[in-house]
Amino acid sequence: MMMFQATVLTISTLFAQGATGLALGLTLDQGPTNQYDGLSIVNARIESHSQLQQLRDAGVQPLTCFDHEGPTPMLFTKEHYKLASSLRIEINVLEPSVEKYLENFALLRAESRTRGIGGWYSDFKTWGEVNTKLSQIESTNPNIATMITVGTTHEGRSIHGIRITAPGDASSRKQILWNGCQHAREWVAVMVPMYIIDGLVDGWYNDDEIRTLLEKTEVIIVPIVNPDGYEFTYATGGNRFWRKNRRNNSGSCEGVDLNRNWGYEWNGGDSTSNDTCSDVYVGPGVFSEPETQAMRDLVNQLPNLVAHIDFHSYSQLVLEPWASSNNTPPRENIVKALSGKISDAIASIHGETYVAGTGGDLLYLADGVFPDWVTNMGALSYTIELRPTGSPGFDLPPEQILPTCEESFAGAMEMLRFVNTPISFSFPSGTPILVIAGEIFEFPVHIESIFGDEIIENSALLHVRYGDEGVFAQRPITYVEGTEFEVALPVSLCGLQSEYWISVKTTDGETHRYPQGSETLQAGVASEVMQWNMNTNPGWTTSGQWAWGTPSGNGGEYGNPDPTSGVTGQNVYGYNLGGDYANNLQQTHLTTGSIDVSDISNLQLTFARYLNVEQPVYDHAYVSARVDNGAWTTVWSNTLTIEDNSWQTVLYDLSEIVSEGSSLQIRWTMGETDGAWRYSGWNIDDVQLLSTANSAIQGDVNCDGLVNVTDVLDVVSNWGACVGVCNEDIVPDGTIGVGDLLTVIGNW
Repeated sequence: MMMFQATVLTISTLFAQGATGLALGLTLDQGPTNQYDGLSIVNARIESHSQLQQLRDAGVQPLTCFDHEGPTPMLFTKEHYKLASSLRIEINVLEPSVEKYLENFALLRAESRTRGIGGWYSDFKTWGEVNTKLSQIESTNPNIATMITVGTTHEGRSIHGIRITAPGDASSRKQILWNGCQHAREWVAVMVPMYIIDGLVDGWYNDDEIRTLLEKTEVIIVPIVNPDGYEFTYATGGNRFWRKNRRNNSGSCEGVDLNRNWGYEWNGGDSTSNDTCSDVYVGPGVFSEPETQAMRDLVNQLPNLVAHIDFHSYSQLVLEPWASSNNTPPRENIVKALSGKISDAIASIHGETYVAGTGGDLLYLADGVFPDWVTNMGALSYTIELRPTGSPGFDLPPEQILPTCEESFAGAMEMLRFVNTPISFSFPSGTPILVIAGEIFEFPVHIESIFGDEIIENSALLHVRYGDEGVFAQRPITYVEGTEFEVALPVSLCGLQSEYWISVKTTDGETHRYPQGSETLQAGVASEVMQWNMNTNPGWTTSGQWAWGTPSGNGGEYGNPDPTSGVTGQNVYGYNLGGDYANNLQQTHLTTGSIDVSDISNLQLTFARYLNVEQPVYDHAYVSARVDNGAWTTVWSNTLTIEDNSWQTVLYDLSEIVSEGSSLQIRWTMGETDGAWRYSGWNIDDVQLLSTANSAIQGDVNCDGLVNVTDVLDVVSNWGACVGVCNEDIVPDGTIGVGDLLTVIGNW
């Protein structure tokens, strides 16, 4: 049954599929200002290729790069509604009047510019305004900033950029390229590069770190790659949602998608088209466009280019190569290490999550894109999709321009730091937060030279101590293969945290450290607060189809079916143990009883998860917590489609939440869901609450809370090699000796 769900949401609710894939793509680009009369925006749930083809035949314009089965935003007329009804396609009406929406957004921009909060970044800026600012930056900072003309567009507009570096000979400095606005409608992707320029120039005078980095690096920034298309989105009679450039295709449809015109896998068939009316039209030939030719030539003139970001909007993603395939990129560990650092840096500013991963995992495959071409040239290259995740899409509220710029600057700075760090240390399983007393905790680390000399494999060392005082013992780190090493971290038997860092040497004689400077990593000793293995029913509060029992292994209309047992034992808590969750589901909860967490520090929640849920544009899953019957705080929510096919152990930090109270509750939520595409939902097993063990005393060998003659005698009587973890090995170097004895005596 077709379901109309009229809303008052803005037009951009429809754009949650991701910025590189979205456009109004109107063919009325030469029409009058009321070209949107009678048009509305819908989200169509297309269930079959037959339905899709009939919509195509009727001339329905998809609002994605390519129309496809599944949820698809589209531009509808009244006749299209009738067709969808006859085809039994579920329709959500997202914006009943495009024209009215655009009028309201123009008023919002005018009000923001009048208020002026954020200064230059209070509102979006035209091509002319951007060029004026670039010229002003150069004229007031000629020692570090040089304005450049990269090329000229179809319509004769200049593509301008700026070079920023310290005075002096820059010929041997590393080079970074950042650009925005390959796609015309992505206005915030212009503001972000401009803000980065401002930040670097200001930092040269006021930030020692930026000054040092600019002495080693030249940064080239091109804010608007597509001036013709960008100006068309502002023009009277233009199209606010225009994506392409403005090539005259000698027909009714203009433009080429610049980000499908690059010379790596050009016209490969993934999110590409040879139809001039398509928003992903690849052009008549590879590098056929003056804009891509200009940027290609710029890259070819950068002999020391090491890294690149192509800014787009939206979806809040850090996209790694390859865009055109699911193949492993060169230097995969380095690629992922940097994308993770960028994502973390962005989140550190305003708490916004930018998910890192490949286009194939997070969006779709796309051929002929700029970052793939740069990756193939040997540099580290990424696409960053800026705010928002979905609504309000390309028309980001003006008050969000400055926060988006601020968090993006943090991500850009992380890239600038990274390329000036010779060695990459990455941890595919993360670093431990809480570990079990008395064990050797093993975890992998990838150590790889980014641009410098080769690593000496047998030189990798773990520097570790128990507690936060005293000398660091050295223990070898085992080389496995390739770039992989294995750390064996000893954990105190008496509760002292393990504080540690890692070092390695390269063939140029240099020693490299992680973390840098004098920072260290810490792993606390875990103490179990509570545990529920689900062998018996904990008796938690449930709503909807939440239940305790044995999962059936059924479901999986989309994604994977439920498991057939728990990770340990037969039973779990799950949502609909017999199959998939329902369509149009309201939020339903599994809630623990009250748990006493008074006087508990560093509380961590860990559990085994088997979850299948569609991306949060449509369906939702949450983990929340609260203290003292207060408001619920979201601990985790799905940021993309999750399709677990095995049990996953997850860990979440509750320390900040429980610091505000003494009685904790935890809640798992299934829903809300939309009207189609059912998944098997939550399954939960082996829930634990862990905290840091009570503080211990250095030199206390027998864990009695005292340091005295008994501890001295224990050390002396066990003198020699230590296998595994030994109480007497207080300086944890694997040998019980003089250092341990002196530590006991020093803490008597």
